Amino acid sequence: MSDGRTFSHIAFCGTAEACLPDSGIRSLAKQLVATSRAGPEPSLVVARASELIGPDRFRLPNWVDTDTRYLVVLDVPEQAVLRLASTLRLHKPDQRLRVCRDPSVVKRLVIALHRPAPWEGIIDAYVLEDSLVAVLGDMSVREFPIRRLPRVRRFEPTVVSRFEIDSAGSYLYWPDRDVHMGPSQMLQAVDPMFLSDVEIRRYEMENVSQALQDMRSDRQLKQTEIPGLSERHVRRLEKETVRLTVEAATKFASAFAMTLSEFLDELSRRITDLREAGSDVPAVRPASGARPWVPERAVPVPVPFRSRTASRP
Repeated sequence: MSDGRTFSHIAFCGTAEACLPDSGIRSLAKQLVATSRAGPEPSLVVARASELIGPDRFRLPNWVDTDTRYLVVLDVPEQAVLRLASTLRLHKPDQRLRVCRDPSVVKRLVIALHRPAPWEGIIDAYVLEDSLVAVLGDMSVREFPIRRLPRVRRFEPTVVSRFEIDSAGSYLYWPDRDVHMGPSQMLQAVDPMFLSDVEIRRYEMENVSQALQDMRSDRQLKQTEIPGLSERHVRRLEKETVRLTVEAATKFASAFAMTLSEFLDELSRRITDLREAGSDVPAVRPASGARPWVPERAVPVPVPFRSRTASRP
């Protein structure tokens, strides 16, 4: 489980904890608050809108600054949302303020921050024009073009927006079509680099290291002849000291005059050949958490993905 270090400080202000359904979830929320400490990460305030505006508004913690994020449960008329940015003196409200009328958003946040990678949890989601927008557990906002989402892209427009968010925030569910989709599935569909990362992590380090060394040797290249990678880094990759990343794989592919896809295909074939030949390299088996998403399973941290800059109204 995570220790909540996505944020340096976390505060559930006023009656925000009343949005949590039971003592177990409230205990997890208290753990997040207890692990708060100074650091480079931004801080997070969770509160009800009614307790952030007006003359009797809740007093914010003294660590609140210009980088603090806000997750606000909307319990006032929609028009009052406009007052939040000015009351909180937010310079960039579209990046720092997330508003949701569903009180369960607080529970989903707490669960997400206790995941190994908080972005695995979905806090909120909605359809905006031709995209599905998801607010993830690290408070990032990701926009997924519907036309690129498997199965969902075939839904009628009236069906696309009729989804439910899993109570733990693990996935979106379309009951009309019995379709589930989580953050990893959506990222794999729209971000090829993320998919490449998933493919690389399917194998144990020793398998990848041996295959890398064989591929380089077959091309009669020295460890110093991989542009963009130092000899030391190549050596560490081939001796199982560090794990291959998408960035490093891209540089190997370039040195081998291959596309990234071609490189990954050959890497996979060589690992399979090593296994079938009965070599000393351990058999290929999926690394923990590297398979495509299923509920409650950890997946690899994605490469940076373009975040939406507009918050939900």
